[in-house]
Amino acid sequence: MAKSKTIRVTANVQKCIDELKEAVKAMPLGDSKKRAEAALNYLEKTFKGEKQPLRGRECPVEKLIIKS
Repeated sequence: MAKSKTIRVTANVQKCIDELKEAVKAMPLGDSKKRAEAALNYLEKTFKGEKQPLRGRECPVEKLIIKS
């Protein structure tokens, strides 16, 4: 793991997030769309500097991002 806990959001990274948002909007309703939205939400919060659950080591079971 990197020593720095700061994630630098470059223009390229932001563009990728924007493209993923558009792709998720076009997805049909269902579990895949819910998981994709949850993953984007998690990344956006991380990029904003919000704390991750359990310091990013693992996600609590009730987090949508890891439900299958």
